[in-house]
Amino acid sequence: MAKGQLGGTGIAETCTAILALLLLALAVFGGGSEGYIDELFEGDPCQPKPGTAGVCRRAHTCGWLREALRSKDEKIVNCGFEHNVAIVCCPSEEASVKNSSLEVAVKVCERYVEALDFHILSGVKADRGDVPFIAALGYKLESLEPEEGPYKWACGSSLIAPSFLLTAAHCVVSKSYGSPQMVRMGTLNLLTVANDEVQDRTVKHIITHPNYKPSRRYDDIALIEVVSPFLFDQLVKPVCLSTSLEDVDSTQLLLAAGWGQTETRSSSPDALFIANLTTVPIDECGKQFGKVTFGKKKALTHGIRHSQYCAIGEALDELHRSDTCEGDSGGPLYYTADSDVAEKYYQVGITSFGMNCGSSVPSVYTRVTFYLDWIVSHVWPEMEASTR
Repeated sequence: MAKGQLGGTGIAETCTAILALLLLALAVFGGGSEGYIDELFEGDPCQPKPGTAGVCRRAHTCGWLREALRSKDEKIVNCGFEHNVAIVCCPSEEASVKNSSLEVAVKVCERYVEALDFHILSGVKADRGDVPFIAALGYKLESLEPEEGPYKWACGSSLIAPSFLLTAAHCVVSKSYGSPQMVRMGTLNLLTVANDEVQDRTVKHIITHPNYKPSRRYDDIALIEVVSPFLFDQLVKPVCLSTSLEDVDSTQLLLAAGWGQTETRSSSPDALFIANLTTVPIDECGKQFGKVTFGKKKALTHGIRHSQYCAIGEALDELHRSDTCEGDSGGPLYYTADSDVAEKYYQVGITSFGMNCGSSVPSVYTRVTFYLDWIVSHVWPEMEASTR
């Protein structure tokens, strides 16, 4: 296609967006019958009709909208604007992961499992190789003590491809530390002098989700590309990505790993710890966070969204629970499952935020499957194109 030309798909998308923009203007200024919801953003849950579930999406990505524009019986509910782009409420069946993305995730997982020998962890304190896909993010700070080494290890991440890692967006735009410059894998002790087993990689490129805003606690996801690929061995292996938008069954044990706080110390860069957790349904989690504030601000302006995942740690005693803490941010929430070849690790979430460590309020994670289309488009674009 010559430069300056617009294909049929582009015309359709542009027309849909313009029509939706006009409808939204009518709704806002009282000139039309379309519904309008105040202060909703892309990805927020909404109701296209009373009692039905939907998600706010950009107008040109909502296939249902084109049919609705032709029908006089369909009422269009507008969520608002996002950078002058009309956002409309799409029925939940429209808010699904593309089949091509699901196929890529499954194929990549099968390839990894067939080539690598995984094993199941068995304890709270991690042993070598228990979490082979976890990686630490290193930040270059001027105020570091000599014994801390050249980097401040402040966030976690997970290896999903030889050169790509998944983490939380707030870990790559940190007010305290800035952006990570180094990624370390292959060791439980981050203070250990590098040896043949430790693999350090310089950060090449950071991709933050376009909808993430530091002032909000939504779309907390980012990708990190390193300069050279990690080499797979017994201590460094990738994780499979969950392909289900549904919650993991409450009877399934979830695991979270990181170098964050423990009961006896403020941080643990010399030891990796694992927490046992279980799923908390979104509705129940939302009710608990509806009563919670951070300082003088409400914890979540729009409540818990379906793009997030809630889990709570198992009770250790009457006062404490196993949980993720400060320093665990960006790390994986995952579970294990058997296959014909070997055990698989499936990542369902990215540690985002929570209340006090080990509290009775669930911790909140970014739901990985919700962003699978975005992840695949950056990490495996060639594979996605071949499945269409």
